Amino acid sequence: MIKFRLLLIILLLLPFCGNGQEKIYKFDWKKDLIIVGGGVGLNVLGTILVNKVDGPTLDQINGLDPTSINRLDRQAIGNQSTKAQNISDIILFSSLSLPVIAYLIPKCRFEGVSVGLMATETLLITAGITNITKGLSKRFRPFTYDPSIPIESKLEGEARLSFFSGHTSVTTAMSFLMASVILDVHPEMKNKYLVWSTAALIPATIGYLRFKAGRHFPTDVITGYALGATIGYLIPRLHKQKRLQIRTQGAGLSLNLKLN
Repeated sequence: MIKFRLLLIILLLLPFCGNGQEKIYKFDWKKDLIIVGGGVGLNVLGTILVNKVDGPTLDQINGLDPTSINRLDRQAIGNQSTKAQNISDIILFSSLSLPVIAYLIPKCRFEGVSVGLMATETLLITAGITNITKGLSKRFRPFTYDPSIPIESKLEGEARLSFFSGHTSVTTAMSFLMASVILDVHPEMKNKYLVWSTAALIPATIGYLRFKAGRHFPTDVITGYALGATIGYLIPRLHKQKRLQIRTQGAGLSLNLKLN
């Protein structure tokens, strides 16, 4: 479950504000208050639903049938790696510091407030939707199907929060957000595929680690990745400024309103 205290890392970035350059992103109090408010609402609802998930009974655990799971997801049963789980936790917490990378880039520094705000919105919405889905689906994690795992660890509510992977959704959202910001402030950058490849590889790695740890099925990871990528990419698009471009055409001028 994604905790509210993780937001502090992002919120601390809000004071970093530049000036004197044309802004790429538009700060709109009305629109952004709606987005932030909606994100907070999603998180409150998600937290309530997750906290209401009770641990499974012994009869439920004994009645779990691996053959009832699709062939793709069945590969996760039997996976068990504490090392993979610990590394995935480190990557998750590290991904929350990705906005700092933007602050280290001079051109991004002038978008400090906007980047901090977009990161907050991205995290709130992603975490909220993730927890709501977990609380409603109550899917058993892969390790609950493994007879070699101590029964005590299977009887906690956490054992029923498999769908979908919050580690993957949050890391993907933050990675795609920062890739979008970096390329928006540097549209002339060559080898843009390197930025997107890095943004895609980080969450793919954490998804694989969650699979190897026996914490999530492949479909949990794929769904989390898809949601995070969508939110991380769309939030910057919602904030980009419309710009008036002037181009000469022969003896006259042509005005174009273009959304960069």
